[in-house]
Amino acid sequence: MDGARLVQRQSRALQSARSLLLTNYSALEHLATSQWLPALQREAAPYTLPVHWRGLLADEPTVSAVRVAHLLETGQPGLHAWHACWPAAAESAPLKFAAAAAGLLAGREYLQILAAAVDGADDDCGALIDGESCARMAVAGFDPDTELRLGNCLELLASAGDLLNRPARATTGVEPIRYLILGLNWHAPAGD
Repeated sequence: MDGARLVQRQSRALQSARSLLLTNYSALEHLATSQWLPALQREAAPYTLPVHWRGLLADEPTVSAVRVAHLLETGQPGLHAWHACWPAAAESAPLKFAAAAAGLLAGREYLQILAAAVDGADDDCGALIDGESCARMAVAGFDPDTELRLGNCLELLASAGDLLNRPARATTGVEPIRYLILGLNWHAPAGD
């Protein structure tokens, strides 16, 4: 296979993976957390993709990013899912999570992570990052580590084209802000 065809094939695979994560996010954002696993399994079934429910992330966003990225890189192929209830005071929690995780995924084209709010009125609800996010940030003139330390996650993720936006909607006031984290490993780790 020549180089151009290989690049086209990889690009199609990346777009399919992004589409899968966005479809799963859309399917879950209106459901109670207890209904997420069955919904994920229904959405992943046509792809014969295994679903791994990982549960609650209790650490703050940047520490959670390390845990998720490590598990994705060393774990089984398939769709991995977590949820978090970071406090509303943790400004842009899914963006901090995604910006921290982007550096950990650098160069790993077979990994993707979506981190997004599933309720609340945030218009910067989250991000969908991949192994090339940091490269796109660098091309745009940003140093990801510096921008993360400065808390400039919104502009950093926007520079890579990784932000997820949705129309703001009223909160129900029933639950704290919930976050969904979906990770996709579409390649077996070395040694498997």
